[in-house]
Amino acid sequence: MPHHHHHYGGPPPPKLDPRVLSVILKAIIMTFITSFFFLLLGLASVLLFPLLLATYLHHHHHHNRRRHQQQHPSNGLSSKHLKKLPQFRYVNRTAETEVETQECVVCLDTFQGGQWCRMLFGCGHVFHRRCVDTWLLKVSSCPVCRTRVRFDFDQDKDFWAFSTRNNHFRVC
Repeated sequence: MPHHHHHYGGPPPPKLDPRVLSVILKAIIMTFITSFFFLLLGLASVLLFPLLLATYLHHHHHHNRRRHQQQHPSNGLSSKHLKKLPQFRYVNRTAETEVETQECVVCLDTFQGGQWCRMLFGCGHVFHRRCVDTWLLKVSSCPVCRTRVRFDFDQDKDFWAFSTRNNHFRVC
C-alpha cells in the first residue's frame, strides 16, 4: 500500500516575509546591545564611584586642612601661655616617696634632683620643663594622653596639693 502524506489541521503555515524577519532580528539585536550597554554602565559606576568619592574626600580634606592652617597657623601654645604653666624642681626620691613616672617620656631621660619640671594641669603627667615646652609650642596637648592643656589652676588647687604630697615634687 502506498503511503500518502496527509496534512492534519488544515493548510500549511504561511512563510514569513524576509523583511519582517529582518525587523524582528534587528529589534532583538538592538535590545541585546542596549542591555549590554546599561550592564557595563552599571558595572563602571560601581567600580568608579568609590574612586571618585575617595578623590573628592581627599581633595576636600586637604582644602579644609589648608584653610584651617591659614586660620590657625599653629595649634601649639604661645610663649606667654607657657610661662603661665606651673613649674617645680624635682626632688630626689626617698624611701617613703614613690613616683609613677621616673623618666620624661619626651627625652626618655630620668628625672634628676634639681631639674625644672612641669606637671600638666588636667592629666598630671610630668616632664622636663624644656622638653614639654618644646612640645607645647607645637601641640597644645599632653604628649602622653593628648589631654588639652588647661589654665584654670585656681579651681584645682587640691589637685596640686594631692599630687605633690604623694610623690617627690615640690611646686615652686
